[in-house]
Amino acid sequence: MKACHHCHGQVDALLIIGTHTLCPTCEKPLHSCYNCRFYSPGSYHDCLEGVEELIVEKKEANFCDFFMLGEDNREESRKKAEAKTRAEAFFTT
Repeated sequence: MKACHHCHGQVDALLIIGTHTLCPTCEKPLHSCYNCRFYSPGSYHDCLEGVEELIVEKKEANFCDFFMLGEDNREESRKKAEAKTRAEAFFTT
């Protein structure tokens, strides 16, 4: 499911997202690093595509040519956190 990083509201997968397109729910910019499927904190410039130009304001709209709207990953993040908690509990007892 395509979703906005800010409000986790669903975004129509067929919506054409330009640099000034706003989320229909929270009205934050959709064309931002945080909403991109290639956003990867810790990677070179925090991007899996290896962009050459550093984008400092990752929450703000930008002109990156590699942008693709990402999926809502709240469930995946929750599962990783639970697995980490279980692993830590295993090694502390």
